[in-house]
Amino acid sequence: MTDPLYIIAHDNGTSGTKTCLTRISDKIEIVGSHLTEYGVIYPEGIPHACEQDPREWWRAICEGTKHVMKQSGIAPDQVGGITFSCQTQCSLFVDEKGVPLDNAYIWIDGRSVREYEKGIKGGLQVSGYNLAKILKWIKIAGGGPASPKDQVWKYKWFSNNKPDRFKKLHKMLDCKDYLVFKCTGNMCTSVDSAAIVWLYDTRPGRFGWSKELCATAGIAMEHLPDVKQSTDSGGGLTAAAAGEMGLAPGIPVILGGVDASCIPVGSGAIDLDDTHIYIGTSGWVITAVDKRITNIADYEASVPSAIPGVYNYVGIMESAGACLAWAKDHLADMEVEQAKQQGVPVFKLLDTMVSQTPPGANGLLFTPWLYGNRCPKEDTHVRGSFFNINLKTRRREMFRAILEGVSLHTKWMADMFKKKNVPVTEPIRYVGGGAKSDVWCQIMADVLGKRIQPVTYAQDGGAVGATLIAGVGLGATSWKEAKGLVPVEGVYEPNPANRAVYDKLYKALVQYHANNQKLFHFMNP
Repeated sequence: MTDPLYIIAHDNGTSGTKTCLTRISDKIEIVGSHLTEYGVIYPEGIPHACEQDPREWWRAICEGTKHVMKQSGIAPDQVGGITFSCQTQCSLFVDEKGVPLDNAYIWIDGRSVREYEKGIKGGLQVSGYNLAKILKWIKIAGGGPASPKDQVWKYKWFSNNKPDRFKKLHKMLDCKDYLVFKCTGNMCTSVDSAAIVWLYDTRPGRFGWSKELCATAGIAMEHLPDVKQSTDSGGGLTAAAAGEMGLAPGIPVILGGVDASCIPVGSGAIDLDDTHIYIGTSGWVITAVDKRITNIADYEASVPSAIPGVYNYVGIMESAGACLAWAKDHLADMEVEQAKQQGVPVFKLLDTMVSQTPPGANGLLFTPWLYGNRCPKEDTHVRGSFFNINLKTRRREMFRAILEGVSLHTKWMADMFKKKNVPVTEPIRYVGGGAKSDVWCQIMADVLGKRIQPVTYAQDGGAVGATLIAGVGLGATSWKEAKGLVPVEGVYEPNPANRAVYDKLYKALVQYHANNQKLFHFMNP
């Protein structure tokens, strides 16, 4: 590439949208960024519900764009494209004009327990699911809606509980789809997003919404958007959207992908058998494979990635970095105040505290299931806890136990990969806020017993990945070149001296889940 390409990449997450102005040359470079925060809504009287106002998403897009343009000083006509990396499995119901009929039921929303149990349980079962139905889903979609948090069941909940609004329904959109619509006026989605609605036929040569699965789930096919590749354009930026964003109309809006597709690209782990770990609000382990693979028992499967012909074999945990954020908000008042006085990030002070605490947190175990769990034991009802507290336990052990608990659960997910002969290849690329912490990088290496390599733009993996997707879509680079464009840091080697203590804690974590699952269901019906 001779001339650099400027892309505006919006990384929409649960707590806010990070807007990045990126430049593609011999490496990806972020030349401007801005975080616009927004809230999460927990509606009264609806168990396990979790919503967001989509108008806040759009406000964040417009505000973030204006900030990065002002930061960089480049002219609006220098922007070569706009793209997105977004939280996924949101259900946003809109009318024919694209007006939301309710708040978005975001990925962590588990309100549709009854619809889920009626829809996929009962009869002859395997791993708790109706055998005939789950086999049909696996055959066609490569996986199934095996959680109340899946969009299929949220659609059914909306139909059952808000019938007057449901009558006005035109399309069910995910977060990214809505933002593309706001930019272009067109309603469409990408293959990677469609695949995890679990109504999409992912068999080679048959990609498309499945009439059979829609009939099984009771979903009207006309409520599903058109499907394109992540590298495709959703259209040009409309004059109205350009006015709100402070840009020039007509800029290509490249679809991009869901976060679980963009972050793998942004990690650089895009060749077959490459593995990466993400620790952000949620967390996952992903290995790139060349085919559909399903592990029903452990809620792991491969889904189409943003790269044609490549699938991401994934195990997901609901709360990862969210656990540390919770602890910062409720257990670290002194460090928060000290950070303000010193003008340093509070997480830097917490890292220092953790580094001064011995591995194993003096026998304290933290279970990172603050809002349920997905993999390897899908369960909306389980919750987090500190186990084995004694009179000598201090806050420093609690903070170390949180980092170790998230890492131990990551190992639990990764260990299940062996059942399907999916490799966990070293060095494992590490991305997300967790990868910015030296001590968490070392803990992750020690717990997994594998080499860990963080990327340079650790907290911007989604934006970097979306930028590369847009770059390929606009013809500025290729998938073959993309991996070399991602800047990385040094490698963390596992310390064999810590293996015994972490092996013991790992066994305790798995056994603790098994021992207390029924009690969690009793406490959190």
